[in-house]
Amino acid sequence: MAESINLPLVIREAKKGDIEGVYKLYQSLTPEDLYMRFFTFHRVSYEEIEQLFSRQDHVTLLAESDGEVIGEATLYDDGEFSVAVDPRQRRGGIGTALVSELIKRARSKTIKKIKFYTLPENYPMIRIGKKLGFKLEFHEDEVVGTLEIER
Repeated sequence: MAESINLPLVIREAKKGDIEGVYKLYQSLTPEDLYMRFFTFHRVSYEEIEQLFSRQDHVTLLAESDGEVIGEATLYDDGEFSVAVDPRQRRGGIGTALVSELIKRARSKTIKKIKFYTLPENYPMIRIGKKLGFKLEFHEDEVVGTLEIER
């Protein structure tokens, strides 16, 4: 268990029974949040989350507080990952804690490099990348963060 701004936080691997909690998390995202996370304003459906949970090409981690899903991070086998945190719980280290755990998972899966793509205005994700040692490449319409995984 990690602590984040007086908030007890548990990070664990997602399981089928977590679909509802992830759905609620995604429903809490504003249109801007959706665009930052998915590069579209499309609100993720329950069925799309079920499809994600049925795939075998990734690991999804959840951040929980008092049994409520307040963050989610998914690492794909190719090393690409994404993160979403409940807007009411931001700036408390939850995203950083999730990405730190993804780095550990990448190491155990023998992934050599992990990466994220984000928009230049997604300052929270860029801050996480800087804090955790990602090499950041700034382009006109995106920022690419890469981290070589040490064994």
